[in-house]
Amino acid sequence: MQQEKGKALEAIRNLIAYYVSDFHAGCGYTGKQQLIYLTKPQSEIALRYGIPIGVRDKHGMCMGAPLGKPFRYVTINDMKKLEKWLSFDSMEPLATIHADLPRGIQKKMREFILQIMEIECPECLPPPKPVAPILGAYGNTFNLLCIANRALRQAGQMEQAEAMWRRVLDNGDNFKALSIMEEYVEFDEAYLPAAALCDRSLRGELRV
Repeated sequence: MQQEKGKALEAIRNLIAYYVSDFHAGCGYTGKQQLIYLTKPQSEIALRYGIPIGVRDKHGMCMGAPLGKPFRYVTINDMKKLEKWLSFDSMEPLATIHADLPRGIQKKMREFILQIMEIECPECLPPPKPVAPILGAYGNTFNLLCIANRALRQAGQMEQAEAMWRRVLDNGDNFKALSIMEEYVEFDEAYLPAAALCDRSLRGELRV
């Protein structure tokens, strides 16, 4: 069994090396695109298996940054450097799969990390995402955050609820707030109460 695990991990390592063989870190800045965030155990696995990661600044720069890339982005090479940069209040609280990797490759790297965790430390796997009825819900970002927070708490994921709440409030960007919530919950349709459906139908807002 141990030998089979070793073969599986070596196969994953080779796939990672193949997909990142052409990777080169950019200018040290990135844009507002949605990134794939990593927990500390996931970051440690990424570093051990050669997956490029980094940490993004919370606040965009007005001067000195390249056009379209207002956020400083620091490439991380070891856990000591990671802990150093995550300790700064100006930086986001979690590392990400490197922003300079193509989006499709970023997703593959996350899949590889989860596969490694299944073999090495299944107890560290993230819990399944609960469903939050956000799509079509009334209200602003804060209301949607409350819906997602409630879904996590009802699923018993108190730590995830606290982490999501803190990250969204620290971020201050409505578009990015939704992408943060999506890391913790599965978005689903928000079903209106029967009375609300009737009221909207009478006002001609619903079409069949």
